[in-house]
Amino acid sequence: MRLFGRDKFHVTLDSPGRLLYREAGNEFTFPVYESNHQWILVDAPTFKRIRLFFGWYRVPFKFSEADHDRIIPRLVHYLGSERESVRIFDRGDSDARSFTFYPELFDQRSDATDVLEDAGIEWLTSYTSIDLLHEEYGLEVCGIQLESDLETIAETLHEAFPHWHHCRVCFKEGERDPGWKFAIHMFRRDCGNGRSVDAD
Repeated sequence: MRLFGRDKFHVTLDSPGRLLYREAGNEFTFPVYESNHQWILVDAPTFKRIRLFFGWYRVPFKFSEADHDRIIPRLVHYLGSERESVRIFDRGDSDARSFTFYPELFDQRSDATDVLEDAGIEWLTSYTSIDLLHEEYGLEVCGIQLESDLETIAETLHEAFPHWHHCRVCFKEGERDPGWKFAIHMFRRDCGNGRSVDAD
């Protein structure tokens, strides 16, 4: 954890995929990961907590433009102090509804297939397909028949993609790929599009 200057804020790389920013009793969690010897920082937090008398409590929030303009440069400076370049994954306008296509998700799907196989979860035996979630930037494993497989899939993909902080589970009947579905993704649903830009 580092304390920076008179502004009294802390930045901590808490665990793989999670960068914490604390200031004045508020804590934001940002997705962050490394790719090709470069830090990739998502420019909006996935969670917010506030400190009350007995500890930290998660609260609903909206990340304001003022918060963005104050906090993101501080996070870039923190990551850049490790002598690695930083790229900002810009989520874009939260009200945008245009379709965004991320070709790298095809590689992520291949990686997910490999790590699931290593965990004993095989395609067409334990699940029927892995769909790409472009809007949320993630993957959805479909047609899971056994709850025990569902638990293994969830644990394995959380470990493989620690910077994807959101997930959901549902059960579908009488459709294509009936059974459990597990989705893991970086952005909240209906978050709009995003793009990757170099940090100054």
